[in-house]
Amino acid sequence: MMDLFREESVRKVNTWFNTVVYVLAWIGMVFFGVLAIMSFQTIFGQIAQGSFTILPIILFLIFGGLTYLSFVIRNMQRIEYDYTFTNGTLDIAKVINNSRRKKLLTADIKNFEVLAPISDDGFQRMLNHPGIKKLNYFLNRGGGLYYGVFEHEGEKALLVFEPSEEMVKMFKMVNPRNVKTK
Repeated sequence: MMDLFREESVRKVNTWFNTVVYVLAWIGMVFFGVLAIMSFQTIFGQIAQGSFTILPIILFLIFGGLTYLSFVIRNMQRIEYDYTFTNGTLDIAKVINNSRRKKLLTADIKNFEVLAPISDDGFQRMLNHPGIKKLNYFLNRGGGLYYGVFEHEGEKALLVFEPSEEMVKMFKMVNPRNVKTK
């Protein structure tokens, strides 16, 4: 039997809005970082002179927090999901700003009760099902989204993601009864 392997990266369709937010966050990170450093130096300058006020500490905390917030906003503009399918096992990881990778899920396609496009009638029923854990691992809304229902960490889970048609065909080879294609 032939090994089944496919790896895909899903990127957000880059809009002008995301690019503008990314650039503004970079500018904010540098600007607030410089102000935080200046506030920090003021604290040490006051200590060396023997006088002390609370204002530089407050400013340091505010500017440091704004620097961190700008950093987080900047990173959230560059997110990808990696889907790796190997002989029946689907691995999903989140990649932030092309530098940090976080493993989110490992699932066996054979254990899926259903895997179908979100246009399928069962999707709305499962979406409104009480007590189901929702795993949204997609970036672009539209016609390429699929959902899968399976047992994850002892509870029923609903996975929404955006695999390619080639990957869905591989899913169908592993679980032909429960995988629906478009």
